[in-house]
Amino acid sequence: MPAFTKKLAEHLCEHMGLVHDDDLEGLGVTVSQRRRMVADGVLVKVLDAVYRAASTPLTFEMRCRAICMSDPRAVITGRAAGRIWGLRKMGSSPTIEVRIPHHQHTLAGDANILLRRCPALPDMDITVRDDGIRVVSPPRLIFDLGASLDDDSLESVVEQVLDRQWCTIPTILDVGRPLIHRARPGSARFVRVLGSRPAWLKPADSDHEVRLRRALERKGVRGLVRQHELRLPSGWTIHADLAIPGIQWAIPVDHVTWHGGRVDAQRDKQNDRLAHAIGWQVDRVTDDDIDHHLRRTVNELVATWKRRTDQFERGAA
Repeated sequence: MPAFTKKLAEHLCEHMGLVHDDDLEGLGVTVSQRRRMVADGVLVKVLDAVYRAASTPLTFEMRCRAICMSDPRAVITGRAAGRIWGLRKMGSSPTIEVRIPHHQHTLAGDANILLRRCPALPDMDITVRDDGIRVVSPPRLIFDLGASLDDDSLESVVEQVLDRQWCTIPTILDVGRPLIHRARPGSARFVRVLGSRPAWLKPADSDHEVRLRRALERKGVRGLVRQHELRLPSGWTIHADLAIPGIQWAIPVDHVTWHGGRVDAQRDKQNDRLAHAIGWQVDRVTDDDIDHHLRRTVNELVATWKRRTDQFERGAA
């Protein structure tokens, strides 16, 4: 057994099952030995100068790491970067978007790699993970996702990033503004989505909340605010996911997968009764309502909004 075998096995174990030509050389593996291991099926070529152990399945993270090993200037972006950050709306496409400098031809030819050429990225736009994957920062990712997401999905991702406190609206705008150009994909969507969101607005807790608000606004509902604080007679303060304070109407969005326990349900009902005691109407909506019955749910809420608005207008008169 060659002397390098144990060291190579240890290296593969510590580096996601991947190895670079330079690593092989450092481990004492000659070019001919490397070729023999590839021919024997011990190593499998992933990209130029990058191999994986044949016994290690090629995962999404391994592919991203291999790209960064193959080209030290490559940075993962787009939906693939969103998946690395754990964001919603990213799907599971095998395509990995990669930012590389202009006039660079590495990584070309792989059908599952989509190259996005650009000038060198500022260091602040790049996050280097402990496993060696280079990925765009959350503020830069928001701009880049404008090229691949629709308006509603981009808004939902913005809310998720804000809710996780990774950055602020001013930071996102500071990163995105210099990149805006009529010929650059995603610029118009970035301007449209970010330009319609006040910096002071509290982030939405969930994608369901974003979708419901958008659907209601398209039906003409105005005055909706997020996370409205409502102090109950008990002294307890609750935050309504959506509300119109002017007509004392609240729409909590319940997530049955984690908010459906008996204790939570009893507390919510008690809070609803206390809100009713001070003149508020509470209409709860579940994630199932939004996922599978959105049109019907929105129509019901619009009818309630109209009735509630009429009542308050008559009372004011």
